[in-house]
Amino acid sequence: MTKIKFITFIMLSLMVFAIVIPVQVSHAAPANSVLNALTASTMSSTDDGGSSGSNIFEKLFGFLFDKILGPILNIFDSKSTPGVTADTPVKVTPLPAAPSTGTGQTSGSLRGKVIVVDPGHGGSNPGAVANNTRESDNNLAVGLKLRDQLVQAGAKVIMTRETDRTVAAAGSSLGQELQARVNLAEANNADIFVSIHSNSNPDSKITGAMTFYHSNNSSNLASNVQTAIIEETGAVNKGTSTATFYVIRNTSMPSILVEMGFISNAQEAARLNSDAYRNRLATGIFNGIAKSLNSR
Repeated sequence: MTKIKFITFIMLSLMVFAIVIPVQVSHAAPANSVLNALTASTMSSTDDGGSSGSNIFEKLFGFLFDKILGPILNIFDSKSTPGVTADTPVKVTPLPAAPSTGTGQTSGSLRGKVIVVDPGHGGSNPGAVANNTRESDNNLAVGLKLRDQLVQAGAKVIMTRETDRTVAAAGSSLGQELQARVNLAEANNADIFVSIHSNSNPDSKITGAMTFYHSNNSSNLASNVQTAIIEETGAVNKGTSTATFYVIRNTSMPSILVEMGFISNAQEAARLNSDAYRNRLATGIFNGIAKSLNSR
């Protein structure tokens, strides 16, 4: 993490230096033109009524984050969840007496809805690995169970992957891999995008499920899914939080990233390997989705 901060500082310093210190090049393009060209593919056209200088810096940092730092941080820092420590306030809910049948699995209750289920990682990128558990395997197993429940309820489900593989072509960069998942959601005009992950932390005592979202249009979905997961599994409730993960930052529909539990904790890793527990996780995510869509 220290290396990333150092690289970030150097990059920011160089960019600011390049803007502040005039460069005497007779045919150099104006700074605005260069920045507009660099950010044209990622920044939407907006009129904030502010100064051109402010707009330049917003585009600069948007470009830096989306195209450079975002993918880097998703590789090296996606499992160092901000604010998650052994002292994080938590709420423990007892396990239900019996497995829930779900709140919306009635055939046709989600008819006409398009939902993208994104099992994180896969193929050459297994994600977090600990306690004889690979994150990508957990993510896929729960994702397939969630798919089946959603289809039973009448939804059209787009899976970013249904086997242990990458989504983008072999040899693609991480940015291309993440963008391929976003592209599937956008191309299918999805109503909801759900990315499924397993967590890890250097402190092996930490356990619990959490759900992340990026924009306000996703906060209700995140809250409903998080609540339903805790009700179904009895997991330690790590709550919901905003985050800047690439796939939820770059999708236009309500999007969330679910961290189902910490494979760095031996007991939770064993639960995540359990077929019965995976069923509960899938049901919890399904219930939260159904509640969100049926309340619109």
